[in-house]
Amino acid sequence: MADVSGPQGSTVQRTVSVVAGLVLLLLTLGRLPAANGFCPSLCTCESDRNLRTSCINASLEVVPIQLNPDVRYLNLTGNQITNVHFTLAFYYQLESLDLSHNRIDSLGSKNFESQEKLLALNVSHNALQSLLKDSFRGLKRLELLRLGDNQLEQIHPTAFQALASLRRLELANNRLVSFEDGVLRPLVALDTLLLANNQLLEVPHDGNLEHLRSLRHLDLSANLIEFVANDSFGALHALRTLRLAGNVLMELDLSAFGGLHALQLLDLADNNLTTIPTGQLSKLYNLTTLTLSGNSFVQLPAVAFQNLFQLRELHLDRLDRLEHIDAR
Repeated sequence: MADVSGPQGSTVQRTVSVVAGLVLLLLTLGRLPAANGFCPSLCTCESDRNLRTSCINASLEVVPIQLNPDVRYLNLTGNQITNVHFTLAFYYQLESLDLSHNRIDSLGSKNFESQEKLLALNVSHNALQSLLKDSFRGLKRLELLRLGDNQLEQIHPTAFQALASLRRLELANNRLVSFEDGVLRPLVALDTLLLANNQLLEVPHDGNLEHLRSLRHLDLSANLIEFVANDSFGALHALRTLRLAGNVLMELDLSAFGGLHALQLLDLADNNLTTIPTGQLSKLYNLTTLTLSGNSFVQLPAVAFQNLFQLRELHLDRLDRLEHIDAR
C-alpha cells in the first residue's frame, strides 16, 4: 500500500475529504442520483419491500425518470402529464401504474416494452383519441386496463395483440362507433368488458365477441344499438351479466340471446321495445334478474316470462304506455 503519511499524503487526504463533502452536498441538494433514486417534491416514496411511489396532484408535467428503478407501484394521477414517450424504460419492476386524470393524448408506440411485470394500467380520464398498433407492446402479463373517460374513436386492429393475460378492459365513456375486424380477438382471458356510454351502432362482431369465451360480464349500456341479431352473443357460454340498457333497441331476433345458458342478469331497460321478448328470453334457464323498465310495452301477456324458473328479480317500472296486464 502506498505511504500517504507525508506532506503529499496530507494533500491527498484533504482532496478526498473535499470530494466526499461535495458528493454529500450534491446528494443533499438532489442533483446526483442515489442508488435508490430521488423522490420529487409533493410525492411520497416508500422504500420498504412494496416500493410504492405516490405523486397524486403533484403538478408534474412529465413522468419522473429519477425514481427508484425498482419501484413497483407508481401513482401519477391528477397531474398535467401529456405523454409517456421514452419515460418508462427505467422501471422494469412496475406492477401497477396509474396515469389517470392527466392530459395524455397519445400512448404512442412501444412505450411499455420494459413493463413485462405490469399487472394494472390506468389511463382513464385523459384525452386519448386513438390506440396505435404497438401501444401496449410488452404488457404480456397485464390483467387490468382502464381506458374509460377518454375521447377514443379508433383502435388499431392489433392494438391489443400483446394482452393475452388481460382479464378486465374498461372502455366506457368514449366515442367508439364500431370495432374493426378482430380487435378483441387476442383477449382470450378477458372476464369483464365495459363499453357503456359510447356511440356503438351494433353489437361488436366480425372476429370480436366470438373469441371471448372466458367473458362473464359485458356492459353495452347507453349506446346507439337498434337491433340484436341471432347469436350475437352465441360464443359467450360463460357470460353471467349482460347490460343493454339505454340503447335504442326496437327489435331482437328470436335467437338474439342464443348460447347464453349461464346468463344470470339481463338489463334491457330504457329501450324502445314495444312487446315483451318472450321467445328470446325463454331459453335463459339460469336467469335470476331481469330488468325491462322504461320501455314502450302496451300489454303484459300471461305467459310473458315462461320458462324463467330461476327468476328472482323482475323490474317493470316506468312503463308509461302500459294499458293491459293479463293476470291469468
